[in-house]
Amino acid sequence: MVKRTINLLIIFTLLAKSLSSANFSISLNPGGIWALNGYYDETEKLKDRVIPGAGLGLGLRYKITENFTIEACYSYNWMFIKKEKRPDAYKNDKPVFLIPMYTLNGTVFLSTGKTLEPFLTAGAGIFPWRFSSQVTGGELWTAPENPDEDFSKTSLGLNIGMGIDVYISSKISLTAESKYYYIFTKDEEKFGTDSFTNQGFLGIRLGLTYHFGKKQSLENEGP
Repeated sequence: MVKRTINLLIIFTLLAKSLSSANFSISLNPGGIWALNGYYDETEKLKDRVIPGAGLGLGLRYKITENFTIEACYSYNWMFIKKEKRPDAYKNDKPVFLIPMYTLNGTVFLSTGKTLEPFLTAGAGIFPWRFSSQVTGGELWTAPENPDEDFSKTSLGLNIGMGIDVYISSKISLTAESKYYYIFTKDEEKFGTDSFTNQGFLGIRLGLTYHFGKKQSLENEGP
């Protein structure tokens, strides 16, 4: 996971430099993730089986206008299974629900040219989630109602959220953001009719964003 994140950071940086870099920015944003709604099986919600988790994300923005950007994001997120909820086969492991996210969003900034720039964002993406015996390199679970299938799937999803950029220099801002993700994880053929419905998650990020173009208003501010 760390190697993939580093490789993507290098790719994002080179891409921004090779294109019209003044319109690009790149962000590194760790944070947390919570399961909100959606059932694990017919009696229990996913949030009753996992603890709040963590994640690490990368984002590459491209400014279309002063108030609108598009952003490609990748994040790797994990939530450990509660000890008392672990299947017998994984009692001695630290099993986890993994949910990588590849998203493309449109973002509207409510104000620009200021130290504080709040924004609204919405988009869609691909989510190759899975239940695994550990965070990296683990063994995939079998589906509870279908032991011939892995408990994993690449699902489509939507997200909507809000955040704020707080500029600490003409090129660097602190970025805080919260998003709600709705992921279409249900698959009756693979997981059974009464198992694992569509899921909703809350993600919160706090990170740094580097802007390749200088922020004019801050650049011209006096000492």
